[in-house]
Amino acid sequence: AAAEEAIEAYKATATNLIDETNVTLLTDAADIAAGSKIFATNCATCHAADGGGLAGPNLTDEYWIHGGGITEIFTTIKNGVNGTAMISWKEMLGAGDMQKVSSYILSLQGTTPANPLPPQGDKWVPEGQASAEEGTEEVAPEAESEVPAEAGAIE
Repeated sequence: AAAEEAIEAYKATATNLIDETNVTLLTDAADIAAGSKIFATNCATCHAADGGGLAGPNLTDEYWIHGGGITEIFTTIKNGVNGTAMISWKEMLGAGDMQKVSSYILSLQGTTPANPLPPQGDKWVPEGQASAEEGTEEVAPEAESEVPAEAGAIE
């Protein structure tokens, strides 16, 4: 039991062990400030200093191409997006830094950028939360693709 406790304590402080299966949203001001610096250095070129988007999409609205939760944003930063200018950052940023910048990006939600790009992708509603507009539960984009072939899904 003591060994398991020691392992868990180590995992809690070992930021290199963070990945898309266990990343969590950081809300501490120091972590958000660190994420802001990482964003300014690496992301603002494509997403604008205020997150409103340039070559890359607007990160301040509710619409996301690859999902708008901490896991999805972390995964997009880590792996990039094939066929786009979004590169994989896993060779340049440590897992802890990717978590900080992902958390910072989420802190931009609802802000008002100077010249925002129009929405792209689908409105992101976290799994299990009802849409305020429709009063119905929306499913995260990755869950929508789980349509059986006999229901007419194209494979």
